[in-house]
Amino acid sequence: MKNDLTCAVVRDLLPSCVENLAAAETVQAVERHLAACPDCAAKHAAMVDPELAAKLEEERRELDYLRRVKRRSWFRILAAVVCTVLVIAGGFAAKIFLIGTPIQPQTYALRHYVDEENVLHLIIDCVNSAWAYHGWKTEETDGVVEISGRSVTVSPVHKEGWGRLKVPLEGVREVRLCGDVVYQDGVVVGSAAMHRYGARTPYVGEAPALGRVAEAVGLDAQWSYTTELATGQRPYRWTIKFQDHWGDTSAGEWMRYYYGPQMLALVDNLDEVGWTYTTATSSGKTFCEGVLTLEEADAHLAELLEGSSLDGRWKELKSVKDFAATPAGMQVLYDLLWEDLETVFNSRTWIETVPSESSPDGPDFLET
Repeated sequence: MKNDLTCAVVRDLLPSCVENLAAAETVQAVERHLAACPDCAAKHAAMVDPELAAKLEEERRELDYLRRVKRRSWFRILAAVVCTVLVIAGGFAAKIFLIGTPIQPQTYALRHYVDEENVLHLIIDCVNSAWAYHGWKTEETDGVVEISGRSVTVSPVHKEGWGRLKVPLEGVREVRLCGDVVYQDGVVVGSAAMHRYGARTPYVGEAPALGRVAEAVGLDAQWSYTTELATGQRPYRWTIKFQDHWGDTSAGEWMRYYYGPQMLALVDNLDEVGWTYTTATSSGKTFCEGVLTLEEADAHLAELLEGSSLDGRWKELKSVKDFAATPAGMQVLYDLLWEDLETVFNSRTWIETVPSESSPDGPDFLET
């Protein structure tokens, strides 16, 4: 028989079933309904055993309560998860668009100069159009000015990826912009000199450190080379073996008057810089080599200082290594060597490509 009895019909039939007055087929139909309907089963139990019926009713109430608690718990968990996600997303958005991170020197291009009123002008431009700068702060302590700012993603709140700052230099001996020295002891320090200063290393035997020195002075800009170190006994020598063929002998001049002195300055215990290269001309290939000692570099530096207009404090320094002790000294040495190199090549015709001021490399020359 198909169990198609409704609850109302079953409840009408229950008294007859309990008193054994219903037909067997009716009883079977009612029992099938009771197996699938807890409410009618509870009515039937109340008629058969009131105590059991009360127990079943209590269990039903507890089950209903637990179901309600479970539904509320799931809602609370879901609400907590949603709130947590919203808080994290809000914090992330605030970090990206409102708070940001401290500005790093490698993220901006800087132009700076001192005017006639002894005011340092800083013109700062972000190198990434997706970033904006804000929150510039200037603090001075014992003649040292610290300037900092924060970088965020461009938004309607922060739109400008630049900064224009002025620093009066009366009583100021050093200015630092986002950690980098940009002015020191009367010298405007460029990013190239600061990059070189940051590459200093005490030992010639550390190849990775020498690689950073070579990159900082611009040796990696356009030439391929291998390195050879002689550190078994003094004098310690660092030899650059150029792999490309040269059409003239300018490699030796570059090494002697520009790269070599800087390499000697930036490696504390380096005594000599050597180089080898091959020229390729119409008459064939010629192997060339040379060595610059620290004594030779210092002697030539003394000549440059003697003929310069620098004040006495710089002329008191005796070695290229003394100039590498400060960012300002590195800037002065860089300027001296560059001017001297231009003098060395003055009798030739050159094509000059001058990089941006933010570049750590000097200008590149190609002979015509």
